[in-house]
Amino acid sequence: MPIVKKVGPASVPADATELTIPMRDGVRLAADLYLASSGRPGAVILVRLPYDKDGVYCFMPQISRYFLARGYHVVVQDVRGKYRSEGATEFAVHEVDDGHDTIQWLTEQPWCDGDVVMWGDSYYGHTAIAAAISGHPALRAISPRLTGSQLSMVLEYGDGSRDVEQISRKMYFASHYVDADRYEWEPDWSRRPLRAAFEDFFTEIGERSVNFDAEFAGRSPFVPRPLTALLASPPVPALYTIGWFDNCAIWSWHDVRALSRHPGWSEHLYLRLEAIDHENYRLSDAPIDPWNDHAEDPEALDRLLPRYLDPALEFFDAVLERGGGDLADHPRVRYELCHGEWRTSDRWPPPESSELTLHLSAGPSPSLTAEAPVREASLRWIHDPGDLVPSAGANPFAAVFDRSDLGPVGQREDVVRFLGPALDEPLDLLGTVTLRLSLNAPAAAHVHARLLDVDAGGAAYLITKAQVRLPEEPGPGATVLDLLDVAYRLRAGHRLALDLMSSEFPDYIAEAPAGTDPWTTTPAFPSPRELTVGGGSAACLRIGGRQPDQLRDTRPTVHP
Repeated sequence: MPIVKKVGPASVPADATELTIPMRDGVRLAADLYLASSGRPGAVILVRLPYDKDGVYCFMPQISRYFLARGYHVVVQDVRGKYRSEGATEFAVHEVDDGHDTIQWLTEQPWCDGDVVMWGDSYYGHTAIAAAISGHPALRAISPRLTGSQLSMVLEYGDGSRDVEQISRKMYFASHYVDADRYEWEPDWSRRPLRAAFEDFFTEIGERSVNFDAEFAGRSPFVPRPLTALLASPPVPALYTIGWFDNCAIWSWHDVRALSRHPGWSEHLYLRLEAIDHENYRLSDAPIDPWNDHAEDPEALDRLLPRYLDPALEFFDAVLERGGGDLADHPRVRYELCHGEWRTSDRWPPPESSELTLHLSAGPSPSLTAEAPVREASLRWIHDPGDLVPSAGANPFAAVFDRSDLGPVGQREDVVRFLGPALDEPLDLLGTVTLRLSLNAPAAAHVHARLLDVDAGGAAYLITKAQVRLPEEPGPGATVLDLLDVAYRLRAGHRLALDLMSSEFPDYIAEAPAGTDPWTTTPAFPSPRELTVGGGSAACLRIGGRQPDQLRDTRPTVHP
């Protein structure tokens, strides 16, 4: 049985006043109020989260005091069903209405001047987006970080293919959405079927997660409002922060691409693109030592707060015209070039995008070449469900903290590594990354692609990645993988590499036969399976300002 630690609510800080805020159905949500020293009516920064308004994990008391020092009143709320708030523990169901009702209540308080802004990471960034969907006129701006409107959902691509399910959704339900508290535990990933490891956990604690069980009972009710709901809502200024190494970036880019094409929202959209992972560890600090671990060291947290919070505060000041702030002077895009400098642009991808095309060549060894091969050739790999390719790191949410050398992975027989030439001088990779493949693969097969930075010693580090579950009824034409966007400097002496494989476990669910549930199927397959990728001009990697060849108007769904 797994070792389980249950974590309940921490004490309310002495400098906070605990409130209960009524929702339209009578449920009361707990919140902490931090009043600015002026005592006068002012703008309120609202944060709504499921991780304990007073706990150490999200350090909201320290964040609130930082906001407070800039003259904002601050309200931090436990979402419905979590910690001190009443109601059922239900992922994503009530955030639009509860966000609206909380904002309405705030505007009725004597210390609020009628202006509310929202900030937050991950789920508490998602609640800011949900509040924007509610259309409350007092919500003046949002600053969601490392999140998206479709957080945790499997995206479909309109051609029968879809993204490969991240195991983190069901793991999240079994850790944070069992009851009001949170559970810290680690599954036995060797258990088969995969669901058995989670059943061990539920047996150990003597409770179940309604959210988890709903994943296996048809279409789950625990899903966010569709992206179309955000697009249809009245636009508000929105500063999206996306991490280059964030495992949730797929949902950030899903929103940003749609908002940037929307005639109403595009003028209100601002971007900050950082070399960070989901836990806010920075590439420039890797490998992370105790001096830089804000999760463990209070001094490291103090160093984190200015770069973590100042961008949102500058944005809010500009929107609300506080302290001489003017939104007209705020850059549309600020982006960090990995292993390089910070830059600004009036759009993304920026005008200086790479416009680079590299072809996948089969021989004499797999390589990335500027010229298309004279003759087409193919390469194959054997996917063995009994020996899955390991994930890129120990923790998908801390990819920079766990920044692993993926060099040895390229030696596996079930991985094809295409290697580019060593660079004589630095090369900046900027823009959208698209991989076009000509595949011969079984129905519902998984294809994973990793773009890598290989140094002179052969160590390989992740730049970006993508994965796709092929249609159950394969059709003609190329397969296109969208590796999202990059701003990355390959240094002199380094090489660009591309890995192709059929698994990345345990971050992503393993393959299962078409029509079966990979969580309950044992064994996944009776024998290994062969996949073939063709070479020639049809197989190429593109990096630049162009959208993917197959622009995908994706629809979110949940699949078992």
